[in-house]
Order: sequence, then C-alpha cells, then structure tokens
Amino acid sequence: MNLTDSHSSPAPAETGYVEWLDGLWSQRLLAARDRKPDLSVGIVLWPTFPMMSLTGIVEPLRHAADFADNSRPLHCRWSIMGGPGHAAVASCGIRVHADSPYINPTDFDYIAVIGGLLPHLRAASSQHRDYLRVAAAASVPIVGACTGVFVLAQEGLLEGRKASVHPFHAEDFRIAFPRIAFSTRDDFLIDNGRITVPGGVSILSLMTELIRQHCGPDRAAKAVHQLSLTEHKTMSAFDQGRASVFRHVDDTRIQRAVVLIESRKGRDVCPQQAARAASLSPRQFARLFQQHIGVSPKRFILETRLRYARFLVENSAMPITEIAFETGFSDSAHLATAFKQKYGQPPTTFR
Repeated sequence: MNLTDSHSSPAPAETGYVEWLDGLWSQRLLAARDRKPDLSVGIVLWPTFPMMSLTGIVEPLRHAADFADNSRPLHCRWSIMGGPGHAAVASCGIRVHADSPYINPTDFDYIAVIGGLLPHLRAASSQHRDYLRVAAAASVPIVGACTGVFVLAQEGLLEGRKASVHPFHAEDFRIAFPRIAFSTRDDFLIDNGRITVPGGVSILSLMTELIRQHCGPDRAAKAVHQLSLTEHKTMSAFDQGRASVFRHVDDTRIQRAVVLIESRKGRDVCPQQAARAASLSPRQFARLFQQHIGVSPKRFILETRLRYARFLVENSAMPITEIAFETGFSDSAHLATAFKQKYGQPPTTFR
C-alpha cells in the first residue's frame, strides 16, 4: 500500500513517538481500500485459565487497534466465546463472561484456546472442543496458549507438528503425549496451522509478531512501546526479543527510519526520505544506519521488499508476476534475480 511523501507528516523530532507511529498508520489507512479489521482473534477459555495469558493476547491487540491511547476495537478485533451465560473462572478467581456466542471460525484470523490448570483440562464445555474441531476442519489457524497446548494435543490437533511447551509442564507433556515433538526453548512455534506458546511474556512476543504480519511494523512498534514498563534507555527482555520489530539499536533516530521503511514494506521510500524521518542529513544518516544495522539504507530497503515477497510466496496464492508488482519490482524476472541472490533459489522453486 502506498503512502504519501514523508513531508506530509510531522518530523519525528517534533512529536511524540506514539503520535508519529499513528501518523504513519493514518497515511496507510488513507490508501487502504479494505477497511475490515486487519487482525481478528476468537478466544475460548478453559476453567482456571491464567489471566496473564488472556491479557497477553488482548492488550497488544487493543493498542494496535486504535489511535493514541484509545481502546476501540476498530482495526483489530477480539471475542471471548461461549454458550449462553457462559463464564470461565481464572486461576486467580476472577470470573470472565463470554461476550459473544460461538462465531463462525472463518470470521477470525486465529482461534486461541487458553488452557487452565492440568487437573481441570477435562472440565471444559464439550462445545469448546467441538468448536476447535470445526475450526481445524475449516483450516483456521489455532493458537494453544499455556496448557492450551495440552488441549490441542488431546484433540489430535498436533499430529505431525512440533509444540512449544513451558519447562514446568515438560515432563507432564512428555508422559501424556510421547509421540509429539516439543521444545521448551522457543517463545512460540508456528507449524502448519497450529501455533503453540507456553504462556507468560512469550505471549507478548507472539502477539507482536502477528500484529507485525497483519497490521504492519508501525502497529507492532506501538504495542511494544505502550506495553513497556520503563523509560530507561536499556531495553527490557521483552523489547530485546522477537517483539522488537524495529531492531535493537540504541539510536532512536535509526529506529524510526527502520519502522518507516518496514511500514511501507520497502516500497515508495528512498534513503533520502528515511534520512528526513530520522532528522539527519543523508550522509550522516547513511553512516549511522550502516553502523547500527550493518547494511546500507539502500540495501535494507531492498531486503525489506524481498522479505515481504518471500512472505507472499509462502503464504498466498498470488501469481509471481503480481507479487513482483506488489513488492515494487518492474517484472517477475527482476524479482526472481534478486530473490535468488538473497535466498538461493527463485520464488517459483521456493514456493
């Protein structure tokens, strides 16, 4: 999606970081034709679910869904589903009521199941399990959060896949599901329509990655910024992980340039525009960018376009020629040449 020239928005030095990110987003919305939510998640809660897992899903979506610190579910949507009058009691004792009936799972980008304490996994409504099987049959990606990983395994939804399991539950999972491969070292794993995340702050990393993919790096950067706990220059463990979509650089001017480039997916942006966004001269910007990122701004822009092209090759049915135009290449031959140089094989073979 095209953006207007960066002269149309306030220089980053003249406004707050969140306001600047919102400015990038508002420009993208002006060019967008499809105004349906960019990311929607349906949630089913098991008895004694951990409250942190629920808030870890909802809070990043809330910040990515609206401008500033508003909380309207405009561009991201989430629903906690259940039968009439259904409520789930969290492990901390707080009761959470469903806000919607079971919605057609194809209306969501993801269905998330948040498991509870292991002794209570069988106590959930049979409708929950039926709904998960329907979602799986409809090829809707399903997220197993915390012991939701156990739920997916119980329903046979992890066959032939590898799961991410919390170290605390590793031995229980090994005994219960000896044929399912799992890891205790990953924040999350995405494997053929199933996403598993062990809980805790790992859910923030997962949600920020999903927001980055569906809503853009500017929205993901806003979620990271709004969920940060301090204003210290050093980055938290959350910032240092996968959630830090604008990369771990100390110079905020270069951070902003990276977000600008990635928000445009490398299209319709040049090093001169990125330098203006960073409030630097082109020469000083090129030097600092190379120092912090390790490549020139021009190279980073090209690699951003190629990353987007690879995402489309792997996750869409778009013809290669259409992908070439979408990612700013003049034709499929130019895309194929650059793609092969970066990834070792042309996009047709890669697909």
